[in-house]
Amino acid sequence: MFAFAALGWAMAAVFVVSSFADSNVTSTEAGPGLARLFAGALALASLFTFLLGFGLLHGDRRGGGHFLAPMATGAVVGGLEAALFLATAGRLLLLPPILLVLVWRPVRRRAGRLLRPASGLSR
Repeated sequence: MFAFAALGWAMAAVFVVSSFADSNVTSTEAGPGLARLFAGALALASLFTFLLGFGLLHGDRRGGGHFLAPMATGAVVGGLEAALFLATAGRLLLLPPILLVLVWRPVRRRAGRLLRPASGLSR
């Protein structure tokens, strides 16, 4: 859930910046407003997704291990998704979310090992 929240926040940030900076994205008068409205909706949905995941953690809320790797992975995937969307690469738009689902376990294990090195005999 935290990965999907970060994915939405990354996409929202890219869309807000591009609505101000890139005239090709917003070619009509309604374009900038729609891009910002879409970014706001993404940010709000991501906030509720984050809060839902936070509420489901119960007693494990204090540990950062539940947040760091998923949020970093989600932000990277969200950036890739937004870049593909802005590049109008329609055929490839499903690739980053599919990678998030399929590659998530190995990425999480490696990131966890980097963030929390093993101690004692398991080193």
